[in-house]
Amino acid sequence: MHSLKLLLPFAGLLFIAATPNAQNSSVTQIAQNNNAFAFELYNQIILEEKGNVFFSPFSISTALAMTYAGADSNTATEMQKAMHFEKNKPMFHSAYGDYLQQLDQNAKGNIKWRVANKLWGDADYVFNADYVDLLEEAYHSPLEKVNYVSAPEWSRQEINTWVADKTEQRIKDLIPEGSITVDTKLVLTNAIYFKGDWLYKFDKKKTKEKKFVLADGNSIKTPFMHFEGAFHITQTENYKMIRLPYKGEKQSMIVVLPNKTDNLASIERAMNTSLFEPLYQEYLPHVELALPKFKLTIPLGLNAPLQNLGIKTAFTNQANFSKMSPSNNLMISDVVHKAFIEIDEEGTEAAAATAVVMVLTSTNQPAIKPLEFKADRPFLFYIIDDETKAILFMGRLMEPLLD
Repeated sequence: MHSLKLLLPFAGLLFIAATPNAQNSSVTQIAQNNNAFAFELYNQIILEEKGNVFFSPFSISTALAMTYAGADSNTATEMQKAMHFEKNKPMFHSAYGDYLQQLDQNAKGNIKWRVANKLWGDADYVFNADYVDLLEEAYHSPLEKVNYVSAPEWSRQEINTWVADKTEQRIKDLIPEGSITVDTKLVLTNAIYFKGDWLYKFDKKKTKEKKFVLADGNSIKTPFMHFEGAFHITQTENYKMIRLPYKGEKQSMIVVLPNKTDNLASIERAMNTSLFEPLYQEYLPHVELALPKFKLTIPLGLNAPLQNLGIKTAFTNQANFSKMSPSNNLMISDVVHKAFIEIDEEGTEAAAATAVVMVLTSTNQPAIKPLEFKADRPFLFYIIDDETKAILFMGRLMEPLLD
């Protein structure tokens, strides 16, 4: 059996997953299942990535959900289990569409938020009308015809330009040179852009250079922002955790600061959204906050992490994407992702993109004095939609770069 390669480029950081046995998944359930996938994927990524990490599980999940809609047989079963999706039925994809709409609604008037999806299909390749219609209805993902056979490089540049436009030029060159070939028949893309102002902005006059202690014990000087006020905070014997709301108070950033850098690895492995719950309770102590400014752009290849999670057949000649095309000769060749984030006194700007390429086969105690939250060593951070608890972006700062 010959297969066509499928390329999945991601431009955002949002993952969605749903339980295999749920009959009527709510938006909240989809978000919870997405978060489960997000933590599992993160733990695969850090097996190879030892430095800064940043990505959008939401973006990756959305692009893979669109791919999943075309899968059948063992290919679909593996994707369902690894992604925590429900059974591959129109009801699941309709619910996913509701989830996307809820995130849009939560962002209105508060933050700048954009999610864009698109299919890029070869002009001479036949796709199932039911598949194309389902993606346009549920994901607002239209099909655009391009010519991979005669103009693979032009097609790559066209897709990258679209991603750059949808992410305010923050994600450029998502699909690397050589990823699109004459065998490519479909590229599924998701792009996400997020820009939110802090509810409590930092005073730029208080930003000063201080030491950030690296994992190896050495230190560097970097600008730290300072704010003193009431924040949701929780502490354990291993870490402190704080929630920093954005304007509108429907999204926030959660920062997890190990008490010792040596604890970081064990904390990473144990993280889950249930640990965030105390940050949504009433206790609001007075906190002295110090947070470094940073700016990161991080590309990720996701083939190996996804295969390690169990999505194996989709990358082989035995892939079954018969719901995508009557020819049933498609396989995934690459899943690529790229994410950008900038943290400053005003707020947070973040963007991400994902592409899937398909080719032919071949307890808190009240404090008497202000609590100190000084993020001067490696820490974890998450951008959350507070109403659904969906993780939009997640990362690890090992070194506060300002590129």
